Amino acid sequence: MTGRGRALDVEVVLDRLSAFYERGDWRVPYLRDHAESPFQVLIGTILSQRTKDANTDRAALALFREFPDAASLAAAPLERVERLVRPTGFYRVKARAVRACAQELLERFGGEVPRSMEALLSLPSVGPKTANCVLVFGFGIPGVPVDTHVHRIANRLGIARTRSPEETEAALRRRVPERYWAPLNPLLVQHGQNVCRPRGPRCGACPLEDLCATGVALARGRPPPRPEDAPRRPPGPAARAAPRRRSRAR
Repeated sequence: MTGRGRALDVEVVLDRLSAFYERGDWRVPYLRDHAESPFQVLIGTILSQRTKDANTDRAALALFREFPDAASLAAAPLERVERLVRPTGFYRVKARAVRACAQELLERFGGEVPRSMEALLSLPSVGPKTANCVLVFGFGIPGVPVDTHVHRIANRLGIARTRSPEETEAALRRRVPERYWAPLNPLLVQHGQNVCRPRGPRCGACPLEDLCATGVALARGRPPPRPEDAPRRPPGPAARAAPRRRSRAR
């Protein structure tokens, strides 16, 4: 895996993150705790958009307890689905999305989740990240699911210089050997939630600091590759001391 003028050892990255988060051997296939089938990976990933994992897991468990497959979800009352997925936020939109997806699976694929990227992307509410998650976590097919965490960390490490998750996925597919694709998402997502956060990353606690283009630049007093990763300066004395003006009552 090569960035601009530097190489990054992917096995070292995965080994360090696995040890740091006590995840065991990253070579063992990873599946989300609530997932029992490609269908549940598909629906669970749609529910996970713009919400926390804990909310997704709670809603998915409740949903799959009543509607465990495409046939049952396709026929489910919309109001009931809304109630079950409410913890994920945007629940009305997501309820319609997952039921429509189940209906398409039933009508076009006999209720089975397809195993190809092209077919998955033809389903409603399924984008590249969701399709990759289904391939990796549902079927064990190599893929590169890229969310905001993976996109951010790949750019901070210097693996990619991209503007969108879609561009990052393409860069990772080019630069990372296929045998490393599957564990990248779960480990980088966990790292992005805990250490390499969007704001205020904990670089001093990061097991990758000496490998990371951003960490190395900051340690040497240089600006990081991405301007948005530069530490924010605290306001000056004048700004801190300036009194707040009160508006006059009229």
